[in-house]
Parts: sequence; C-alpha cells; structure tokens
Amino acid sequence: MEIADLHKFLVIAQQQSLQKAAQLLDTSPSALSKSLKRLENSLQVELFDRIGKSLRLNDHGVMLQPKAVALTNLAEDTKAMLKQGSKAINCVIAASSILQFKWASVLARQTNTNKHVTLVFDTQYESNALHKLLAGEVDLALVTGDVIKELPNDIHLTKLGNLTMQIAMGQSHPLCKRQSTNLTHLVKYPFAAPDTSPFCGEQRGVGCDGWLLPKVGRNIKWVVNDYAVLGQLVKSGLALAYLPDYIIREWQLVELNNCPENLKYTEHVYLLSHKSAPTWLSQLLTDLSIA
Repeated sequence: MEIADLHKFLVIAQQQSLQKAAQLLDTSPSALSKSLKRLENSLQVELFDRIGKSLRLNDHGVMLQPKAVALTNLAEDTKAMLKQGSKAINCVIAASSILQFKWASVLARQTNTNKHVTLVFDTQYESNALHKLLAGEVDLALVTGDVIKELPNDIHLTKLGNLTMQIAMGQSHPLCKRQSTNLTHLVKYPFAAPDTSPFCGEQRGVGCDGWLLPKVGRNIKWVVNDYAVLGQLVKSGLALAYLPDYIIREWQLVELNNCPENLKYTEHVYLLSHKSAPTWLSQLLTDLSIA
C-alpha cells in the first residue's frame, strides 16, 4: 500500500470519476486505474462500485477514506519534520467568501509568526468545503453551525466565534434620521438581497439572507449575490440589506436598532479539521483555541 496510491484514491473518491480525477492530478485515466487496482490488490478488496462511468465508494471504500486521510497527513507531517522547514507548508482552508471576509485575517495573524506555513484560501460554499475536507483535499474547512449537526467521528471542531446578521443602511439613508420605526414602515423601503445563501450556496430565494418574517413581504428592489456589490448599494444609501456585523463595522454602515421587532440572528462559526491532523496543524488549532 503506497502513500501516493492513497492520495490518488482520495481524489478519485471526491471526483467520482477517473477522467475528472486525472485532470486534477495531471495524469491519465489509465494511470489512475492502475494505481487504484494496485491499491485494491494490496488490500485484497474492491473500494468502489462501478455505476456506468461513475465510481461510488462501497463499504470498504468508506472505511478506508478517513484512514487514507490520516496516513497521507502523517506522511506529509513526517516529510515536513525531516526537511526541518526547508520547504514551506501550504495550509489549505476551504471557506465561503462571506466567512473569509473576517476570519482570513484571524487565521493569518495566528500563522504570521510561523514562516514555514503559507495559508491558501479555497473559496467554497460550506457543503463543498466539508466534502473537500473529508476527501483530504484541504486541511481545514470554515463553516457555520448548520453544517456540524452530523459530522464523522474523525472530524475535530474548533469554535472561532459568532457572526450576527442584521439590517444595515448607509449613513445617508432616510431611516438614519428617525428616532424609531416599525415593521410596516420598514418594509416600504427598498432592500437588496441575494437569492443564493452566502453560506451553503443553495438557491433558496430572496429570504435566504436572514429575513425572519416570511409572511411579511419586503420591497426587494435589487437581487444581488455579490456581497461587495450589495454592500455598495447599502453604503450609497439606496438599499437596506442583511449583512454580518463585521461587514457593517468595516464599511462604516449603520445598524438598524430602532425597530421593535427582533430582526437579528446569530450564526456560530467553526473550523473543522481531521483529528489525525499533522503536528503543525494541531499546534495551529491549539493556538486558535487559546487566542
């Protein structure tokens, strides 16, 4: 059983196709097929069910996947230790853009003193981020609380903090001049909202931004999934929108505080890793827990 074959097995499992895996690994499908056959012969079991041109992990493959991640991580850890930092270590983090906006700098500060670690941010919605972590393609996945309900036993959680989604406006918006407002008055103003969840990436319609009152209609004037564009509409004073508290602070927007209805909601943010993570990554997670 070769480490290189285990690495290729993980990519095939993630792509469910020899052709797609070969493109990622810059090799040929026939070479990957030989690698897979060599691994299956060494283990004396088949690891995939062949369904047309697709490959799906069977029970043996599902059992091997976390072990393969652990073994490939151990190999990388050993290589890094023996080289004693002569080569930089890439720490790949899968996360959505809206989470990277805040926590990229948090993670960067923790690794800033370690000259051997380079952070590589892979922009992925949460389901893809978790899938890539399980397949061993990334070292860490940054997610919100909805994703952690049913995690495999070999996944470790590090809580990073919270974010609060709340209605924001620009400093020139008419509501800034009012002492108070009510829901009936609020929904008369135009909103900008995405129709795709900024966390999971699912197209759920214009209520996916955090609007907690589905029976109360809003005046959705702009449907925008790019939060840089959405934020600009808010900053200009044209639109109201749900934004994370840290974006509101960064862009010097104004939080809606004078509405009696509770229109905020909070998400917990976690960093996911394998329990079998290499030593340098385990130390990073320990530092984050202490910070």
